[in-house]
Amino acid sequence: MDQDGTVLPDGQHQLLVYKCEDANRLRDVALYLNLPYSSRQVSSTIVSPSGQFQRNTRESVTVSLHLCSTKLTQNANLLSLLKWKSHPERIADTLNLVTRLRGEELVKFLQDVLDSLFAMFCTDDGSATQHSGLVFQVLVNILSLLDDSKFEHFKPVVDAYIMNHFSAALAYKGLLSCVQQCCDKIEMTDKYDAIQKCFRTFDILFKFVIESRQLYVRATEDGDNEDDFRRFVHGLFATFNHVVSLTSEINSTTQVVLLQHIYPVVEQLSIVMAVPETAKLLASLMDSITKDCQPQVATGAMELVLVVVKSFLFTESAARAVLLPTAARSLRLNLAQRTDLPLCTETLGYMMNCYRAMSC
Repeated sequence: MDQDGTVLPDGQHQLLVYKCEDANRLRDVALYLNLPYSSRQVSSTIVSPSGQFQRNTRESVTVSLHLCSTKLTQNANLLSLLKWKSHPERIADTLNLVTRLRGEELVKFLQDVLDSLFAMFCTDDGSATQHSGLVFQVLVNILSLLDDSKFEHFKPVVDAYIMNHFSAALAYKGLLSCVQQCCDKIEMTDKYDAIQKCFRTFDILFKFVIESRQLYVRATEDGDNEDDFRRFVHGLFATFNHVVSLTSEINSTTQVVLLQHIYPVVEQLSIVMAVPETAKLLASLMDSITKDCQPQVATGAMELVLVVVKSFLFTESAARAVLLPTAARSLRLNLAQRTDLPLCTETLGYMMNCYRAMSC
């Protein structure tokens, strides 16, 4: 390993050889092993500090290295993230450099990376740090890697981490706040990649939110805080509603991405909130889509309706009573305009099967 703690790069390396006139002195192995090992560290005439070993300039040992490890890394930027407490003044630089790392490096150390990020994300009392926003960007970038076919088999690793290792009981406040701030930018920017990337990670991101919330409740038994959590969630969905209500074509792709990834949010929230309440949040979102929305948004809305009628929400009578008028409105609008007819047909089929099952 190099002095900074990274392993030497893969490939061939020439190691220096030293002469020792007194063989007895070789018994002190540490003296030899602590000598410079490569020519880039020393000049050709170096003499060891102890004076016991002289470099043999005519000989060397060539080794070929290939690293296979989940604990050691050859990347100094990744190592600086994992050991960020050693140089807290470099956190911002470290996080910016981490965004440039290859996915292979990050997923290999996924648990340790997530531990480091959440330790930087908020203080012990749940307060944001000066780096919370940047940490959130890095977290989203890492979670978005899991949509790549090369890394999708790491999703169970993240699920296991959330269930067995994640311990940030107050992180849910900051995570919800960061999602809110991300949505608020939609009318203030012409660069939507970061917003869309955030939406695409909702499936995993809200697992962190809900697990954090549950950890907090178990640790404090704070029933009074329940109303604050619900108000925050309702405020966030009010922002979602505004996003999908926009009619500008420039926002349409971002709206579609939100519609494609909003159901896992509701599914996760149903773990800690009453199912009819989460159904109302989802119905309100779909009802916020205007009749004059862009065609791709209308299709995205109909696809969401299909997801809903196939979900557990539609099998629970209280939730179904909330969602049925919204689903019927979407169907009526599409059938009248003769748009997305295959989606309408499939949706009606699932609805009829649901009612047939209830009547049996």
